Amino acid sequence: MSRFGATLLVALLAMAEAAPAQQAGMQDVAPALQPPVAAYRAGDRAAAETAFRGLAPGNADAQAWLGAVLLDRGADREALRLIQQAAGAGSPEGEHRLALVYALGLAGVPRDDAKAAALFEKAAAAGHTRAQINLGILYLAGRGVPRDVVLARSWLEKAALSNDPQALYTLGRAMSDASEQAGPDPVRAADLYRRAAEKGHVLAGLRYGLALSEGFGVKADPAAAQRWLTQAQERGVPEAALALGDLAARTPASRDKAANEKVVKAAISWYEIAASGGVPSAQFKLANAYFAGVGVTRDPAQAQAWYTRAAQQGQPQAQYAVGIMLLGGVAGAKDPVEGYKWLILAERNGHPDAKSVREKSAEQLSDAERRRAEELAQRFTSTLERPLDDAAANGPARPSASR
Repeated sequence: MSRFGATLLVALLAMAEAAPAQQAGMQDVAPALQPPVAAYRAGDRAAAETAFRGLAPGNADAQAWLGAVLLDRGADREALRLIQQAAGAGSPEGEHRLALVYALGLAGVPRDDAKAAALFEKAAAAGHTRAQINLGILYLAGRGVPRDVVLARSWLEKAALSNDPQALYTLGRAMSDASEQAGPDPVRAADLYRRAAEKGHVLAGLRYGLALSEGFGVKADPAAAQRWLTQAQERGVPEAALALGDLAARTPASRDKAANEKVVKAAISWYEIAASGGVPSAQFKLANAYFAGVGVTRDPAQAQAWYTRAAQQGQPQAQYAVGIMLLGGVAGAKDPVEGYKWLILAERNGHPDAKSVREKSAEQLSDAERRRAEELAQRFTSTLERPLDDAAANGPARPSASR
């Protein structure tokens, strides 16, 4: 599975329910259903349920939406019955909802990616925008269908014709992806991110800010990048704070020592925000600052704490660093078993220096200590502090609001 599939798939499947109201269009909603759908998306589930119940008799789309409301509040049995009835009646909304049930394993139904893909395709063929998005994602991930970037992009292009911000953003992600079938198109991706961001899509703002910052697919513009990234950070995306820190860190040094120190401190402040928000790369960079005393007072204990948080999330450079610190007791007492464990994990995750250091440190451990460290490494499972990249979780997340 591509990085796109690994980090975006479940998030966007779940965003069929969880997208903020400003990111949700009404392209798939009949006029009679738009008021209760708007109420649902605004969080007024009681009013939405009452309205949908009044409309459900004889209206399969209303049945599907009522099922979504009931599923959201845990009334799984009635929700599943209504969604299945709507899908059986040929409702694209019902087919889309039932596809989500299979894709996410909701309402006690075992996850079945093939069934989900088939149902998404039925709804997508009928012009259902969100089904087109989710079907495109399944093709990108090769989940329930063979991985096919060209076909994925084709479905996402159809969805993007509606100018739905989520469709524009997802197509942008697809254009950033690559396979043997198709290469990336950074210029198109940047344009799609811009269009989605201008419609209020927060993650698109992050992606467009990154493109502007790096000059990837668009002319580099640090000032514009800072505006988009600041907006994303203020709207709850800590990865934007990491990008702002990197942007500050790339500021060319001047002859003004005080000005240079101010820039460094600004970068560290952004890294602190991102690190506190659970971004492992920011935690690693903040740890480096504390270890070296750059922009902050040198504090090996703080450095080790931040390295450890990043290491727990699977960041190999942090795993290597905390392993070295524990082996040497840099921040206090030594813990050779724990340090050796982290070196094993860093080596497994591809750190280039971990193997040689681990082999050398093995000479200082007894056979029992090495076995213990190996057992700890075998049992280790990385734990994310926040979903990867696009609000994706390690596994399917139950929808919780309206889309």
